[in-house]
Amino acid sequence: MDVFPSFWRLEGKAIIVVGGGDAALRKLRLIARTAAKINVFSQAPAVSDIQEMAATGRVTLHYRALTDQDIAENAAFGIVATDDDAEAEASVARLRAHRVPVNAVDRTEMCDFLIPSIVDRNPVIIGIATGGAAPILARSVRETLEAILPSRLGALAAFSQRFRRAVTATISEGPLRRAFWERFFDGPIAQQVLNGDDSGANDAMLTALNGRDVHHQADGHITIVELSPNEPDMLSLRALRKLQRADILLHDAQFGASALELVRRDADRMVTCSPADALHRAEIARSAGRTVVILALPGQTANTRYETLRHGSADPLPRALSA
Repeated sequence: MDVFPSFWRLEGKAIIVVGGGDAALRKLRLIARTAAKINVFSQAPAVSDIQEMAATGRVTLHYRALTDQDIAENAAFGIVATDDDAEAEASVARLRAHRVPVNAVDRTEMCDFLIPSIVDRNPVIIGIATGGAAPILARSVRETLEAILPSRLGALAAFSQRFRRAVTATISEGPLRRAFWERFFDGPIAQQVLNGDDSGANDAMLTALNGRDVHHQADGHITIVELSPNEPDMLSLRALRKLQRADILLHDAQFGASALELVRRDADRMVTCSPADALHRAEIARSAGRTVVILALPGQTANTRYETLRHGSADPLPRALSA
């Protein structure tokens, strides 16, 4: 990766924006959703929408250049969005002198960090960036995700957060707890939340936590995912879900990073020397209650009794998402 994605906590922090035009407004519309205090510095009259933000108290608007005294110790970062090259260079230098990271709009070479395209389902936040190479592509991916993701995805995350302590107190074993949450997010309670039935979901969650099956160790399972090492974009959504749920991944040595990065990060990964070796190891793990995925070359594992997701079959990942 040329850049590393991260998410900043902004409560109690300040953000400095230099510029009062449309470029500054586009950034302000994003950061105004945060809890940060925002100071805007513009030497020219600000556009009307920024003036309205100032009138409501969401931002503090200063009609002058940024000075050293304006940079508070709690400044999280600065955004330089002015068309004036000299002002931009001076503002970037001043912010950096105070060790404040800078994003300079349309000046990638002056940026310490990049602001991605954002899908906001608070508290679920998704950022899509191309390192400045193709902003339109990032926007296209964002639009695809906006269409796919439920509007109440954030409500589902907030619902699960309310029950985290109760689930941890009830189910102390990590693998059992993960299995419980996987059943929750795949099951009817999560669907109730997505449908807006929070009361019914709350009652159902309490019933589930007090049920006899809450400590049940799920049976082990083996899934074979057939995939060409050079075509990870042909992976189906169903196969991707299997890879994300695996406790153990067994794979041929031909599979490289583009395929292996789709696997759950906590999964144990083992290279196998043959299909027979993979099946033997998988059976041992399955008998111990583990969820196993065998990533195999097309045609290597024909006529097995295990669930097999064939290369290129059914619901392939949208190419904009798999690119």
